[in-house]
Amino acid sequence: MRSRTGKNFGRHRAAKVNARAIRWRGWFPLGLASLAQAIWPARARAEDHVDYRYEFYGEENGRIEVNTHSVFFEKKLTDSLAAKGELVYDGISGATPTGAPPPPGTTQVVMKQLTEIRRAGNLGVDWHTGRHTLTPQVAYSDESDYTSVGISLNDAIEFNQKNTTLRLGVAHSFDQVLDNSSPREYRDKDSTDGLIGVSQLLSPRTIFTADFTYGASRGYLNDPYKVIRFDGYLPGTFTQPEVRPDERDRQVLLLTLTQFFTPVNASLEASYRFHHDSYEIVSHTLGLTWYQKLGERVVISPLFRFYEQSDAFFYYPSLPGYEDDPGVPEFRSADYRLSHLYTLTYGVTITARVTDWLSLDAGYQRYDMHGLDSQTSSSAYPEANIFNIGLRVWF
Repeated sequence: MRSRTGKNFGRHRAAKVNARAIRWRGWFPLGLASLAQAIWPARARAEDHVDYRYEFYGEENGRIEVNTHSVFFEKKLTDSLAAKGELVYDGISGATPTGAPPPPGTTQVVMKQLTEIRRAGNLGVDWHTGRHTLTPQVAYSDESDYTSVGISLNDAIEFNQKNTTLRLGVAHSFDQVLDNSSPREYRDKDSTDGLIGVSQLLSPRTIFTADFTYGASRGYLNDPYKVIRFDGYLPGTFTQPEVRPDERDRQVLLLTLTQFFTPVNASLEASYRFHHDSYEIVSHTLGLTWYQKLGERVVISPLFRFYEQSDAFFYYPSLPGYEDDPGVPEFRSADYRLSHLYTLTYGVTITARVTDWLSLDAGYQRYDMHGLDSQTSSSAYPEANIFNIGLRVWF
């Protein structure tokens, strides 16, 4: 498990959640190296490598754009110790919904322009000792209104002649968020996640993995840029900042089956992810990725992912009356990301082994989000195009 400031975690702001939702990955099963060897030509290659990746996430209709540059390295230090690390630079700009519904006579939700720069990094080691592979890691992320420091520790334990791997992990982040008070002040937010999982080699061509994660967040969990509209008794409307609970517990189960098909020289990865949290959000994610080898040096990987979630118990597109009226819910948010919705992600990646020491890849994904209630304006939900290119250099 990586800490929250690592590659697969991040703070939940409007600009970034949409971009990261389409990049969701499961826990990478350690035993998949055997399937990777089936895809790529077998050779004695160095473990040391440097990766570079650029990704463009662009929502349509002048909404959020995110440009991400990342560099990852891994270096073997001794037979039992390897160092690895990553640097990430995000540039975000564009418009995002505030939570206020469309003004009377229009269909477009109220938007807010924003720009943001995020700089992040993490550093860790893999330490092999006996059956164990211990991976401690530290991470840091900084923005103008959000700072995060994370620590994590993983242990992968091999059994059954390395056909079974048990994974244990824990991560904690210490975050500070600039709130929406006047004057604005930094508020604390702490998150802890624990993981238990297993990878089982069912046959030389089949791997099954199951992972369960429990997480808990405490502190300031509001999005300081989100508001909710109150429809007063007098003509006109007004907005107030959203109010979320100051704690959130979550449980996630991820199941993955990877099968290699010898006759066509390809593999299929099928996954199912179940999520439940104390916001009363229940979500299901189904994913399929096909890895097709073309010739000796090219792999094409089409993918499809379907995601659906229920709404949070405190989600309201708007509320009647005024903020201090009797009966107004204690917790309330009009953030469309907490509504009943579904998303579709589909695309393809092509990876080419140019030489023994260099590989290149390029990909495209389409991301569409749609509401499933009858109250939230359809203009709140984004549609986006995602392009990425990358390279890996072995040395």
